[in-house]
Amino acid sequence: MDKFTQVIAEITEVIWGLPMILLLLGGGIYLTFRLGFFQIQHLPHILNQTFGKIFTKSNAPGSVSPFQATTSALASTMGAANIVGVPVAIALGGPGAIFWMWVVALIGMATKYSEVVLGIHYREKNGKGEYVGGPMYYIRKGLGWKKVAYFFAFALMLEIVASTMVQANSVAETVNGSFGIAPVWTGLVVMLLVGMVIVGGIKLIGRVTEKLIPFMVIVYMIGVISVLAVNIGDVPRAFGLIFEYAFQPISAAGGFLGAGVAAAIRWGLARGLYSNEAGMGTAPIAHSAAKNNHPAKQGFWGIFVTSQSINNG
Repeated sequence: MDKFTQVIAEITEVIWGLPMILLLLGGGIYLTFRLGFFQIQHLPHILNQTFGKIFTKSNAPGSVSPFQATTSALASTMGAANIVGVPVAIALGGPGAIFWMWVVALIGMATKYSEVVLGIHYREKNGKGEYVGGPMYYIRKGLGWKKVAYFFAFALMLEIVASTMVQANSVAETVNGSFGIAPVWTGLVVMLLVGMVIVGGIKLIGRVTEKLIPFMVIVYMIGVISVLAVNIGDVPRAFGLIFEYAFQPISAAGGFLGAGVAAAIRWGLARGLYSNEAGMGTAPIAHSAAKNNHPAKQGFWGIFVTSQSINNG
């Protein structure tokens, strides 16, 4: 088992190095230029068409509302990705890793917009009459690469197992550390609650997440604002550390492991990409079920979700 874990760790070290940076970050930079820095120039309009129209009803084709699709996608990025991921990035890459997480989120907006647009454009109805889509659909229908589409679907299935394990483990460890409840009991409760929602399909998932995610965000923001208020005197220094150590190494002091610029960039990019999921292919699956007759409009919601990574960082 130790040998297997070591092999997985070595593979992960390679994948989350230069290859992933070139594929995801490089792709995001390319799309940002191709779209003319669209996510920055038109951000006020994007926010008006998303956050400003959360409660607007839509009669467009789709299975769930644009907001429900967005909260379904956002559900997978909160918790283990945003809340747990940020301290991990700081511990391994130093405060400068936060700066690179911001950079990834800004560039990732173009990637998220593009993949959501493709998801809506190439989506189709399944046997139950529900709209489904995602990378496996636009790879097969747009590029004609059937084998690649099938491989992606199979690989994503394996990846989802690992991701849910990370999130379940985070919940179990937190509950165990706070209340002394054995992880096995927490795991069973989480399994039953999630199973009850998943059985209902995308429509039930959308109805649950549209109520649960805003509540989670409110609680999270109250917690963040409270911590900032208590430590308001240290906020300017914290920002200074973020920008200072984004470009220079930090010594192993003050609770940090000690990291060079390369480590700050590496962990900032890795946790940033994991946090906003831009380019990973999971978000467009949820967005493809949205009631929207214009792919670009749902793409705005993808940018809105990715922008939250900057706030969470």
